[in-house]
Amino acid sequence: MAMSSVLIRKLNTIQDVFSSLGYEPIELPKIVVVGTQSAGKSSVLESLVKRSFLPRGKDLVTRCPLVLQLYNCPLGDRLREAKDTQLEEWGEFNHAEGKIFEIREIRDEIERQTEVLAPGDKCIVKHPITLKVYSPFVVNLTLVDLPGITKVPVGDQPHDIEDQIHELIYEQIANPTAIILAVITANTDMATNESLKLAKNVNPKGERTLAVVTKLDLMDKGTDARAVLTGDVIKVELGIVGVVNRSQQDIIDDKSMEDAHADERKFLQSHYPDLASRSGTTYLASRLSDLLGNHINTCLPAVKVKMQSEVQECLKVLFDLGESVTDKKAALMSLINDFTRTFARLCETGPQDMKARTLIGGAKICDILHSELEKTFSSFDPCKEYDEDQVIMAIRQSNGLKPPFFVSEPAFEMLIKPQILKMEQPALACVEAVKVELGKVCRKAISRQLSMRFPSLKQELLRVVESVIEKHAAKAIEMIKNLIAIETGHITYYRIDALKEDFQKLLSNEGNGEYEIPFNPGHRKSVLRSMIHQHKGDAREEIQRRIHLLEMSDKDEKHVIILGKMLEHYFKIVQETMQDSTAKTVVTFYVNVVKESLNSELCVHLMKDDHLDELFYENDDVTFQRETYQKRRRVSTVPWSVKEGCFDRNSVALHAKNRRL
Repeated sequence: MAMSSVLIRKLNTIQDVFSSLGYEPIELPKIVVVGTQSAGKSSVLESLVKRSFLPRGKDLVTRCPLVLQLYNCPLGDRLREAKDTQLEEWGEFNHAEGKIFEIREIRDEIERQTEVLAPGDKCIVKHPITLKVYSPFVVNLTLVDLPGITKVPVGDQPHDIEDQIHELIYEQIANPTAIILAVITANTDMATNESLKLAKNVNPKGERTLAVVTKLDLMDKGTDARAVLTGDVIKVELGIVGVVNRSQQDIIDDKSMEDAHADERKFLQSHYPDLASRSGTTYLASRLSDLLGNHINTCLPAVKVKMQSEVQECLKVLFDLGESVTDKKAALMSLINDFTRTFARLCETGPQDMKARTLIGGAKICDILHSELEKTFSSFDPCKEYDEDQVIMAIRQSNGLKPPFFVSEPAFEMLIKPQILKMEQPALACVEAVKVELGKVCRKAISRQLSMRFPSLKQELLRVVESVIEKHAAKAIEMIKNLIAIETGHITYYRIDALKEDFQKLLSNEGNGEYEIPFNPGHRKSVLRSMIHQHKGDAREEIQRRIHLLEMSDKDEKHVIILGKMLEHYFKIVQETMQDSTAKTVVTFYVNVVKESLNSELCVHLMKDDHLDELFYENDDVTFQRETYQKRRRVSTVPWSVKEGCFDRNSVALHAKNRRL
């Protein structure tokens, strides 16, 4: 078989695939037949098929595009075997998938479907009728027959019928992949022909326009079409082919196509002997086949990419949908294992997505326990929580019978413990934030397949995981409260030894002017002094005593500075300890425990025989979607050969048989 025929067979298979997929694909190359009414378009098409099968009548018979796919199918061909028919030649329609029509039945089916798509005899529709004709007597071609061009509405036809037909024709021929077959009658003026005019509008260079001159035998005596056929009147880039069709009387007399072709050859040899070799229906079929084959060859790469993309899309959807579940226990165990592995991985490392705008999983938990907690603790300044009056009163109130030798430990603890207690709330907030993040990780770990297919299982899994997350949060909360209790319950003064040199310098007056009171200024003394003139007697003496308590000696000032230094130093030590301990507690006794217990918890709560049918209930639309995409995948797996540009006929036959099954 010639290369062009192989390519065209590939084209027809691909066209069939795209039609089955139900969307408008990349426009594939096709031959669009354009001509005025009664120009002989139907006769040209029937001559190519070598059978009478098109509706005939007055006025507008063709009211919607007819896509005609011709398949050369000799006896013994594998494609014929795949169709499992004994007919020598037959037709198939896309709208009647699987049904085989004898040639004599095709005309009636075209008329019936035309009436379905375009009822009455006056409307034009764009929806095509696709007809495939299998015969040993045709070459592989794909043609589109369109309504004949008309100028004047007839009967009840709409006043804009010409515009409607022009719009339909333009839609078909404007596509750069289409080859335009302009049908012209030999006894009309070619220079004013409407079909050539339309072709020139969309294809000014003419590199995809071929002219067919009909009715050569009806020209007036003494005239011929030689000037037209040789391109002397109008040059057509792809050439001009003259044909002789059956006359109306031939059709009435049921003249066979074989006899008609024989008469055509005789006429051409008699009237145009020098042009006979490149004229006639047989030459036209061969020329169209070659042109279409060359055209297809340049378009196949893009079509192949489209088909491969469709296959990948089908595989992706089918992967998400999964196979039908037969062993529910095994399927549930597999889903639980996959989920818990993904959950643990996300808790450890996060999704490792450089494009992500937010932190997820382990990365977010790390940020909560380290960066966010550190920022919160670092924002605390224990000395700024007190003023000088509060500190000096703490010192006064902490004295027993004897004043402290070096520094008042009770005063220090009175000041430091409330500041340590302030760390509890941010530390507990970390547990809550981690709890929220574990919930997000849970949802992230649920596969698309599980979400799409089994909503009941998804909801039950979420319920169990959220209860596990909630249950183990309590342990972490309790331990953090214990850590705060430990820090406030026992102050380890040896940690302050690092400040001894500073204290010695301060007490020996060597550091005069080097150290300042770190607390906020006290205003209580000035308030009391403003009140002293308003009172008399005991009340006035009481105000004076209170003022005296707040006045600091040099020793008191040094004591206050030392307490400030101790407060800052010890608070920072506890802050670092709490930050580190909080992170370790949350990870060890919360995150890790959730990860490790999740698999067993899910198995205990979900692995119940009386519960499995409910968990694995699958929506009808999921089942329908799976069947649809399985069909789309089978259809879109076009049998491309290893060698670009070739097409394995055995694969075509097998592909066709699989599609029918």
